[in-house]
Amino acid sequence: MIDKTLFGDTLNPRMQQSEPTAQEQLLLQQLQSQQAQQSQQQYEQVPLSRDELYANVMNEDRVKNLIAQISPDNQLYEIEMRIKGYKKNFYSGNWEKIDERAPEPHPLLVTRYVSFIASILNQNTSLSNLSSTQINRMMKMTIEFLVDDLESNAEEYGIGSDYTERTRIGYMVLNVIFLVLNRALNGMEARRMWSSVNVTESGSLNPPKKGMMDFMKFWK
Repeated sequence: MIDKTLFGDTLNPRMQQSEPTAQEQLLLQQLQSQQAQQSQQQYEQVPLSRDELYANVMNEDRVKNLIAQISPDNQLYEIEMRIKGYKKNFYSGNWEKIDERAPEPHPLLVTRYVSFIASILNQNTSLSNLSSTQINRMMKMTIEFLVDDLESNAEEYGIGSDYTERTRIGYMVLNVIFLVLNRALNGMEARRMWSSVNVTESGSLNPPKKGMMDFMKFWK
């Protein structure tokens, strides 16, 4: 074995390095402080004016209102109440029976049709990109389902000889499904949605500052 004491500290040159001086330590601390300030400034934003804040809030409210209007849950509940023969009081917001003497449809009928409508009335459909041919095919399948179901289960639903009630329910279901499919024609609903989101994002006149490394990432 080699006796390391014969060579002193030459086998480990780092041990011969001197400790940093007080001036060097001060310079190092100043450099670290400057780097921390620059990093913090990258995420700081210029204070918004009152008009800019108001514009941002209005844009956000527009998107929220749009999403609330096309919410499938709200529309499904509305359809269910209308099938049962209720109308909404726009002053109080409550649902009221149109004719207190008229019996409500059979619960099985309401359950089946609400379930059927829910399979189509959702954001997966409204935000799709459907052609007119695809919409016509889906409407044809819907009509075939309605005819078969109302004809086969009319007695069970308690509307065996009430053709007016059959027509009312059939038109109501067809109208709702056609409208939601029409919103998906050529991706119209999706374009409206993303346009509103882009307007909200671009409405902010105070984008975050970019650092040196962000400007160098020109390929992204």
